Amino acid sequence: MKLTADLIKNSPTYLNPIKDRELDLSNNHITLIENLGATRDLNDTLNLCSNSIRVLGNFPILTRLRSLYLSSNRIAAIDHRLPAQLPNLVSLVLTSNDIEELKVLEPLRELARLEHLSLYGNPVMTKPHARLWCVWRFPSIRVLNFEKVSLAERVAAKGLFEAENGKPSSLALEILAIEAPSADNTFEPGEGLDLLDSDDKMNVDRGSSASANAQAITDIKAKIRDEMSQIQAMEEFI
Repeated sequence: MKLTADLIKNSPTYLNPIKDRELDLSNNHITLIENLGATRDLNDTLNLCSNSIRVLGNFPILTRLRSLYLSSNRIAAIDHRLPAQLPNLVSLVLTSNDIEELKVLEPLRELARLEHLSLYGNPVMTKPHARLWCVWRFPSIRVLNFEKVSLAERVAAKGLFEAENGKPSSLALEILAIEAPSADNTFEPGEGLDLLDSDDKMNVDRGSSASANAQAITDIKAKIRDEMSQIQAMEEFI
């Protein structure tokens, strides 16, 4: 079904339990987000759960919208323009969708006000270190998959994905799969450039052996265990 202006007009709008104005567009077999300019940016919350949406994007600029519910769709991609379209988004629920790779989540980095994120039930959350990656990559997040982000998790994530010089670790670069452009490659303009300067790109060693990577990860994990033990000791003392 198409998301038309008539469907928007005839869908229920109400004050939800936290007194936000919510537009309910759930269970309509919607396949594409479109025509939301018809809402005239009058809603705090938008419920698009239980549809068939594949791409998170194509919104007009909605400065009032703070909560977006998209559980039980088929979302596998996120439009890089999303942060400009929804600049004040605080809560994003993507439970039970089809996101498979951590790199797909990159547009969420620019949602400066995002505090609550759910990716529960997506294939991406079965990836190694997926929760810690989200904690590190989206530092404004306070609650991830309905669990509060702890100080110990923040320290662990930093230890795993940042080198001592503050640059992304080899594991972080591997996840992002950043490669220097060549005549045979195509790439999205600016993709991943916020992570690396030109010297860093030249220094990415694509020929590193599996044993060297394994040893580096083992060393990082040992460091994380030490730091987490110290934090837990401090929390018990407090």
